[in-house]
Amino acid sequence: MFIYLDWLFIKFNRCRQSIGLSFFFGGLPIVYFFRDGLKLAQGSSAFTAAIAILSLLMAFPTNPKKLYQTNLVGYLMCIFYVTIALTYLAGYAPNRGWFTNTPVEVANQLVFVTAMFIFAGISINSLKQHFLYFMVLFCTLGGLSLLYYIARNPAYVIGMRAAISFGDEGGMASMGNPHIYAKSAYFGVISGVILLRTERRGLWRLGLIGSVLILLLVVALCQAMAMVLVTGIFFFFYFISNIKAHVIYKALKWIFGWQGLLLFFCLAYVSLSIINSTKFNDYFIHTFDLITDRLGKIITSFFSGAENPKVKALIEDSSASTRVTNITNVFNAFEKNVENGNWLQIFFGHGYQDYYVDSPFIETFHDLGIMGFSIFAVLHIVIMRWVVKEVFNPTCNFTLMLAYFFLATFIQNFTFGMPYDYGRWCAMAFVARFALNYKKTPITQTQINPIQN
Repeated sequence: MFIYLDWLFIKFNRCRQSIGLSFFFGGLPIVYFFRDGLKLAQGSSAFTAAIAILSLLMAFPTNPKKLYQTNLVGYLMCIFYVTIALTYLAGYAPNRGWFTNTPVEVANQLVFVTAMFIFAGISINSLKQHFLYFMVLFCTLGGLSLLYYIARNPAYVIGMRAAISFGDEGGMASMGNPHIYAKSAYFGVISGVILLRTERRGLWRLGLIGSVLILLLVVALCQAMAMVLVTGIFFFFYFISNIKAHVIYKALKWIFGWQGLLLFFCLAYVSLSIINSTKFNDYFIHTFDLITDRLGKIITSFFSGAENPKVKALIEDSSASTRVTNITNVFNAFEKNVENGNWLQIFFGHGYQDYYVDSPFIETFHDLGIMGFSIFAVLHIVIMRWVVKEVFNPTCNFTLMLAYFFLATFIQNFTFGMPYDYGRWCAMAFVARFALNYKKTPITQTQINPIQN
């Protein structure tokens, strides 16, 4: 008995950091399912924060005195940011009390500082073998929990944006944030596709393919356009970075061989059976029309000159048009500051959480000024340079996944949320920790050979 317990403990300890961090970044839909879907702690932010922090602390390094090399510029930008954020929060928060909840914001920054320390104490060799598998597992469980919830929710209609309700009644009027589920699904998609590069076990490959298909369905149902965009970018760059003559030849040979033809006829038969025996065709057309209509409204929001409010409501996407209005107000305020010579606000901003823009890059420029915006921009430039190199010349599956992992945060930093969220900064610091030029090892041996910094 003790022998088995000892074996389980050794296995868990070996995977502990991979489990903790993969759940921290990809397991939030599971938390919301238990919290709001099963109503264990409905609407409780404390429950969500506690689970997230516990999963982060699970990855705490066993030797906290040993810190590994990080991307120096990237980590310095993170340190500068948290210093400015805490300084502004202490003395330059104009909306404190009705918009800025000081204890919550302090907790946000402390979680981020703790995460930076934990990341720096973890070796890449502790994560690269298991992290992607656990990421696929948790993201798939989160995706399945969302599909289960909407299947059991009588108020949900195909074509609506899928999310687990935050409200007491569970109706569509109180639906949650679909971006959370779409982002987790995206992480699972990139992890599963990348694992297929080197996974040779038949059952594991089938499981990974099934998970990827489920998570792609989740991305489509959530209709979070930023994640739809970044998923398309991922497949585009993954294709062009892996396209080689012998790969194309092998793929065509397999497709036109007996296995490919058999699979094609099986899929065609199943698809036709589903279409003929259900209303799938009507659902698909309805969903496609809704998505294309919303995309059209988003594009129209950036170029529409309609003055009549009723006309604008019909032709524009409310979320996108609100964001455009907020961005316009920021630049109008900047022009007034230049005209009036308010150089303090130009260089140091209007204060912590002064104005909600729903675009972190623009909000950073408004709230923290040119100084804060420069830190934000330099961090992104440094990481994106590494991302481009890694996409076309990957070190291993883990670093390749991190490169595509950052794309989600990069896109959302233009289109969604606030710049102060601990989840956003933890994701950037996580990539900055491993955004290094490692000594390359053969891709087929990445699961057994240690990487040298």
